[in-house]
Amino acid sequence: MNYLLSTVTVIFALISPLVLGAEEVTCQSCHRETLNFQAFYGSVHGKIGCRSCHQKLGRIEVHLAGQDQAREVKCNQCHQNIALKYKRDVHNLKYNLACQDCHQPIHALKRTIGDISLASEGLCRRCHLSEYYALSGHGRLVEAGNPDAPTCIDCHGLHNVPIFDLSSERARAMARETYTRKCISCHSNVKIARRNKFSTQTVKGYFETYHGKVMKAGFPQQVAGCADCHTGHNILPKTSPTSAIHPDNLYGTCKSCHPVMHKRFIKFDPHPNPQDSGRSSSLYAANIFMAILLSGTFLFFWLHSLLWWRRSYYEKYREGKKFAPTTSEKIQIQRFSLRDRIMHFLLVISFFTLVLTGFPIKYPDASWARPLLIFWGGPHQAGLFHRGAALLLCVLFVYTCWLSYKFLFPQGKKEGWLKRLLGPDSLFPNLKDFKDIAGMFKWFFHRGEMPKFDRWTYWEKFDFMAVFWGMTVIGLSGFMLWFPGLFSYILPGWVINIAAIVHSEEAFLAAIFIFTVHFFNNHLVPTKFPLERNIFTGRYSIEAMKAERPLEYERMVAEGRLEAMKKEAPGIWTQLFASLFGLGSLILGLILTAFIFYALLS
Repeated sequence: MNYLLSTVTVIFALISPLVLGAEEVTCQSCHRETLNFQAFYGSVHGKIGCRSCHQKLGRIEVHLAGQDQAREVKCNQCHQNIALKYKRDVHNLKYNLACQDCHQPIHALKRTIGDISLASEGLCRRCHLSEYYALSGHGRLVEAGNPDAPTCIDCHGLHNVPIFDLSSERARAMARETYTRKCISCHSNVKIARRNKFSTQTVKGYFETYHGKVMKAGFPQQVAGCADCHTGHNILPKTSPTSAIHPDNLYGTCKSCHPVMHKRFIKFDPHPNPQDSGRSSSLYAANIFMAILLSGTFLFFWLHSLLWWRRSYYEKYREGKKFAPTTSEKIQIQRFSLRDRIMHFLLVISFFTLVLTGFPIKYPDASWARPLLIFWGGPHQAGLFHRGAALLLCVLFVYTCWLSYKFLFPQGKKEGWLKRLLGPDSLFPNLKDFKDIAGMFKWFFHRGEMPKFDRWTYWEKFDFMAVFWGMTVIGLSGFMLWFPGLFSYILPGWVINIAAIVHSEEAFLAAIFIFTVHFFNNHLVPTKFPLERNIFTGRYSIEAMKAERPLEYERMVAEGRLEAMKKEAPGIWTQLFASLFGLGSLILGLILTAFIFYALLS
């Protein structure tokens, strides 16, 4: 059997050239005037014969008689993978172009030698005007023979050129994301950058802006991509007079997205690098300042919390000291009014909303960023919630300033304002607070007793005073980022870059400080663990007052004001709300802390 198959194979191999030759002679007898058979034999299809492509022909004599016409050539019979991709190509779907419309002359095609990108360039230019591309930086590099320079297919693809209906917002978003990622793929490539002497910092800087962060989070429809500023084909350096980013043209480029803006706006850096003092000394200085501020604040207070935790547990387990009860007494002391509790409740809601809507933009690479933005309805809707919460926080801040003014100048009285400012009921720091800090560290290391506190401790005063710094910095920078065009009428655009980094870093400082230091001082410290409820109930026990604020207790007794402060213990529903809302906020804050550090470290 094997001998028979081998014999048949040899015979077929011997006679096939004769049959093929007879076929070609027959085809030449009629088609030699319209087809250069010599060129055909030298083409990529020359060795497979006419009927390999022109199939479904019957007997040759019937075809010669004109009764059996050749069918449409189906390239996909051999080029199946390419044909499968081409089904989704814009040239097929929109323009109904066949293979031979590009691959001309079809009967004399040669195999591509060298870079297919360069070979396809001429094919694209047959239909597409090439003036802008030829004049661009990319086009000139291609003509100069730079192998790294992108050609048409490098950006648009080959046989799978996507179709975008630019009348649709969804399609425009897909186009922006597709081509921006194409740009990034080359401009973030270290090897390409090194060979062509440009910096990958351009891409890193873009991703540090709001545009880049939203793009990275997967929502490109609402932000500018590369082509929105640099255009799609007329990509030229900013020194070229016809470039979209030339100083004379940049105002118009920016104004296409930011209709309300002054010419100062063009000083904004869309690719900032806070670590480069040569690029922007002001941005560099702002970045250094914020780094020092964050490092100093966290270093002191995290050390403070760690030492406090160690000393408290030492007292509990080594010395057997019992912590004072806080809620068991039927008659308790009114510490916070209903107004104070409502303000704190609104503050908690506002603060969590700001963190949940802002930090997904700060860390767009984090696995939790995109789901959170989807929860809010996307970056635009998240921005609306963010600004709404910010306005609420501003209202609370302004009201706090008004209350502070009334405290210092009751009924407009100026006499004694300094005494009230530095007195025991004031949240403004005084000399005793610095003594208490020193005394607290002595207590940490068993070198003295724990200081005795009055109505407000030094860490509570720090929390309060930090609000004035934080709200001024984060509030002003937030409004700059909200209305960059309007602020450009009074400030140059590079100030917006500073506002962005200050806003971001101050937000990190506020969130992590609240979720670690503030939570420890008021809830997680062993003397109060797991929750201090008096900010929600407004009351705590007399024993707790004696233990935590003995100077206030003695002062209230001496001034005869203690009886007026005594109230019945909060009801069951108040306590239940305090426990649920307080613990819920505490747990949410700790979860968000874990999310933030996970994003920061990964």
